[in-house]
Amino acid sequence: MIPTQKAQQVLRDFSISSSPALSINQIFEHYNIIYDEMDYGNSNYMGSLIRAKGKTIILINTDIKNAGRINFTKAHELGHFSLNHKGQQFECSRTDMLDSTRKPLELEANQFAKEFLLPEQMVKPISMSAPFDFDTIKAISNEFVVSKLVAVFRILDFHLGNYAFIGSKHGVITHLRMSKSLVGKINILKLGASIHNKSSAYECLISNFRMTGYSSVDPKIWITRNKLGSAISLKEYSRADKLSGSVLTLLKVDFL
Repeated sequence: MIPTQKAQQVLRDFSISSSPALSINQIFEHYNIIYDEMDYGNSNYMGSLIRAKGKTIILINTDIKNAGRINFTKAHELGHFSLNHKGQQFECSRTDMLDSTRKPLELEANQFAKEFLLPEQMVKPISMSAPFDFDTIKAISNEFVVSKLVAVFRILDFHLGNYAFIGSKHGVITHLRMSKSLVGKINILKLGASIHNKSSAYECLISNFRMTGYSSVDPKIWITRNKLGSAISLKEYSRADKLSGSVLTLLKVDFL
């Protein structure tokens, strides 16, 4: 059974109809999964699934402070369990939690977690009808108790507009995602690249500038190639968390 189908089955088996994250501990108890938290001594690790002496143990790194990230890690480890991945122990890093991971079993666990926490039948109608902005991201993040990053990625799975998301930390790009309608039409800056000092994201990071909506920017600031060849209008909407040095950037592309 593919990961999304297995996640849907778990939701049906436990009659979960809203905010699945709130039911994870109940599922752990049902399957006699021992849940605990521990200090890994390494902030790169998020959690583990351990099988030992007939018991299944799920551990979460106490270094994780964000409730949404904790829930994704729990759901990811539940994915390893529900998909019956072979192995005595899975130690999952931050990289393993990304869609870009090259580890097949970790990718499957991510697919399970995404469908379990943000089921298509619940999130797709919202994503298709609501604007792609920080109000929608916050609403989905709060309702489903997931991180804003996971909410953004799931919205873009279903949104019909030409939108892209760029996450950066201390001015370096850490996350990228485009809506399906935009994939194959443009190239944007790559992971590890520095954000442009003329971008709104950069201004938000270094000053008290706060955006309240999309604003037009030079497409060359973010787009490295236009595969369609037509003229492009680009709008940016960025929000910064100066304490962590993180910036979330939403881009709206119009082909003229």
